[in-house]
Amino acid sequence: MTTQMRDGRSTRWDPHRRERRQTIIDAAIAAIEESGPDVLTAEIAERAGVPRTHVYRHFEGKQALDFAVSRQLSRQIGEQIRRGLATGSTPRGLIRGAIDEHLGWIEAHPNLYRFLALHAYAVDSTGARASDDAKAAFATELTTLLSGYMTALHLDTSRAEPLMVGVVGMVDATGAWWVDRHEIPRAELTDALTDQVWLILAHEAKSLGLDLDPEIALPPLAPQPEPSDAG
Repeated sequence: MTTQMRDGRSTRWDPHRRERRQTIIDAAIAAIEESGPDVLTAEIAERAGVPRTHVYRHFEGKQALDFAVSRQLSRQIGEQIRRGLATGSTPRGLIRGAIDEHLGWIEAHPNLYRFLALHAYAVDSTGARASDDAKAAFATELTTLLSGYMTALHLDTSRAEPLMVGVVGMVDATGAWWVDRHEIPRAELTDALTDQVWLILAHEAKSLGLDLDPEIALPPLAPQPEPSDAG
């Protein structure tokens, strides 16, 4: 039997393997949503309709499955935040839209948020990291947006990422406190965080010689490509 024949027979099953792998990831997300971040592999296998041992035919171990789940959730959060950014055109509107979507995802999926926090530094067998956690997905979207405006204004974009990491750290830490306590309504928290983030960004803008009005629409940016998924 030639290598070509063996390879052909092997690759014929690739779509089925990808489908089964995705079924397991979806089952893991549903199980975490219902049972919490420490859900057992047996429950995931049951939801996926496969024997427990079959889970590890598609993943090298629990850590590899956690990595795949983290990546999928990070993509979902990024998509949701992009939708939030699309609802505004003023500086304040953009900030509020992103924060509201971030808190909205946390509110709707508290166990998935806790899972991401627990597995924020998950790596695969090559040492590659997942898209980290909700905080990292949020920071990526805002950094892309801010860098786009800074480029359009011919400003140095190297300050965008550290600024957004700090801002998002504040928002996410507040979200982590809120998800377990819900002492104030989401809309009220969104407004408070929007005010705080705007003060930080306005201060940074002034240091760059810009005087932005939070209620005046910004010029539209060219569409940005969505982050690619190598996994």
